[in-house]
Amino acid sequence: LGEDPEVFFAERRYEFISKIVQKVLKGARPLTLSDLLDRAFLNKYIGIPIFLAFWWALFRFTFDFSGPFSDMIDIFFSWLGEVVRGAIAEEQFASFLADGVIGGLGGVLVFLPPIFFLFFGLSLLEDSGYLARAAFVVDRFMYRFGLHGKSFIPMLIGFGCNIPGVMATRTIDREEDRILTILVNPLMSCSAR
Repeated sequence: LGEDPEVFFAERRYEFISKIVQKVLKGARPLTLSDLLDRAFLNKYIGIPIFLAFWWALFRFTFDFSGPFSDMIDIFFSWLGEVVRGAIAEEQFASFLADGVIGGLGGVLVFLPPIFFLFFGLSLLEDSGYLARAAFVVDRFMYRFGLHGKSFIPMLIGFGCNIPGVMATRTIDREEDRILTILVNPLMSCSAR
C-alpha cells in the first residue's frame, strides 16, 4: 500500500474506535469547540499547513517582539563598556573590564529576550491545548526520521536554547526516543549560535 505498517495500523485502529464510539453513544452528542478545533487541527490535509502557520507566527512573534529589547541591552552594555574604558587609565585592565566582563555579560544577556518570548509563546500554545495536537499532527513526519511526535517540542525549544530543549525530552515516554531527541537537539540552531 506504500505506507508504513505502523501508521497504516494506527489509522485503521482509530477508524475502528470511532465506529465503536458511534454505536455505543446514545443520542446526538453536541459538538464542542474542542471537537471543532480537533477536526481542523488534526485534519490529514490541512493539519500540517495550520501547524506551519502557527510556528511561523510563533517565530515572528518571538523575534519581532524581542528585537528591540535585545537592541536596548546591546546598546546599554556597549555604552557601559565605553564609560568603563574611558574611566580607567590602565589600557589592559580597561580592556579586560570593558570587552571581557561587560562585553561578555552583555553578549549573554542579549539572548534573554528571544528566549523569554519563545517560551512565553510556547506557554500560550500549551495552555490552549495546541501543543498536544501538534505532536499528533507531526508524528507521521517525525517517524520518517526515527523520532517520536513528542520530539518536535524539545526541538522547537532548541531554537531558543538547546539546554532547556534537552531538558524538555523528559516528557518523551520511551528511553530510545528520548536519547535520539537529545542527540538531535544540538543540531537545532539556537539563538546563541
